[in-house]
Formats: sequence, structure tokens, C-alpha cells
Amino acid sequence: MSGFVREGTALVCDGASLEAAAAAHGTPLYVYSRDAIVEAYRAYEAAFAPVLRLMASLGAGADIVSGLELRAALRAGFSPDQIVFSGVGKTDEEIAAGLDAGIGEFNAESEEEIARLSTLAAARGRRAALTLRVNPDIDARSHPYISTGLRDNKFGVDIASAPGILARARARPGIEVAGVQCHIGSQIRSLEPPRQAVAALVELTRRLLGEGYPLRTIDIGGGLGINYEEGTGPEVARFAAEVVPLLRGLGLTVLLEPGRSLVARAGVLLTRVLYVKENHGKRFAGARA
Repeated sequence: MSGFVREGTALVCDGASLEAAAAAHGTPLYVYSRDAIVEAYRAYEAAFAPVLRLMASLGAGADIVSGLELRAALRAGFSPDQIVFSGVGKTDEEIAAGLDAGIGEFNAESEEEIARLSTLAAARGRRAALTLRVNPDIDARSHPYISTGLRDNKFGVDIASAPGILARARARPGIEVAGVQCHIGSQIRSLEPPRQAVAALVELTRRLLGEGYPLRTIDIGGGLGINYEEGTGPEVARFAAEVVPLLRGLGLTVLLEPGRSLVARAGVLLTRVLYVKENHGKRFAGARA
């Protein structure tokens, strides 16, 4: 595992002793490897270099779902125009904060949300860049609790309804239709579902471009899984090989949401075993969590 190695009998993270960290800070203690996070980011950078406009350093944008995350992203130095505000429950105050900060895009989940965004943007004399999250009715083949791309999931709008919703959206004051997005779930282990989702998103995008929408972005989501047992998951390069050919020729900025695949294998939780007991032939360790 990148960033975590054994030196003799001791486990270290980026050269720092985990035993010493536990002694200094107590347990439970989450420890994350900077090296592992950078390595995961570089994998996406290398795999998607043909279609992404990347800055020289780790110039990632931020995908946020709350006002507090907006504040944290701005304090961390993310450029406002590289922030996308997602999520199904944005409040008026949070939308207003995003407008006042001049963030890049609002990723809307419903027509009602678009109406609210229009009202708040127009009241400020602004035009909000709108991306619409669509639901392509594709099974991510992961755990049902983290599947978000099926018709009966709460996220996004039916992809078949998207052209009508966007036609009404671009007639509203304060709205600029900037792109479309989909995200079908997490812990995706098979690359076929995301390939199908990107194909459906590209088909919708080409239709919208043909109807004269001045789109800027296409957000293909993310959700690549982590194989915690064996330490590997779907390769980023294979994922890119599946979807990049579909995206060529659009002339749009491609947004990608790597999510947990950037950090999941970069961290450990340190804790202490307090008690060990036997029960019907099984051994249980009681720890402080």
C-alpha cells in the first residue's frame, strides 16, 4: 500500500512512525498518507491527460455539497471558478453564498432547484452557470445503498426529461446552461456501467449542442471502487481507455469526480484493543472506535 510500509516490525506512513503518532495523539486516530493521495491523483492525471486541462501542479477543482464545504474549499485555496456545488438539499443561504463567491457551476438535481437558483441569481444581477444532473437508469453493480444511477434513486432527473427541463431553464432569468452531469454510484468494480453512462451522457450532450446550447462542460462523475481485501481496484488507465474515445470531438471541458479512489487507500485508523473474548469458537477483539 503506497505510503504505508514496514520498517522491521514497525509500520510507518511517509516515513513517520504510526506507533509514535498513536502515542503522541492518542487513539482512535486517522492517519493519511500524502504520498498515496498524490500517487492516486497522478494516476488520473496521466490517464486523462488527452481530455483534461490540467495545471502544472495538483490543480484539482472541488466538488462540494454544503456551505461549510464551500467555506473550507475557499480557505484551502481552491479557485472559485473551479468549484462545483452539488447535492440534493442546497438552502437559499448556501446558493447565495455560492453566487456571491462566483463559483464555477451549480449542479442542479431538480427543476424546482433551478427555479430557486434563477430567483436568487437574478436578484443579484448575476447569471448562474447551471449543470443538470441526469439519471441514465444504469445499474452500477455495486451495493444497492450506494447506487445512484437507477430510475428509482433520488438523485438527478430522468435523462429523457433533460431536454425539456433545460429548454425551460435557459428561458429563466439568471441562468446559463453550462453542461450536464451524471454519477451512477460508488465502489464501482466493473467498467461497463460507467462506460454506458458516459455514452448516454455524450448522446445527450451532442443533442444539446445541436440545439444551440453553448455548453462548456460534461461531468462524467466517478465512483471507481477500492478492493480493500486485495489492495487493488479498477485501473484508472483502463477506465480512461473505455470513456476517452466517447468524449473526443465534443470540444468541452471534461469534469471527473474521483472521490474515494483518491484517498481511500491513503489512510488508516489507529486504535487499541481493550479486550479479547471467545464466543462459540470465534475470537472477538473489543476496541475503542
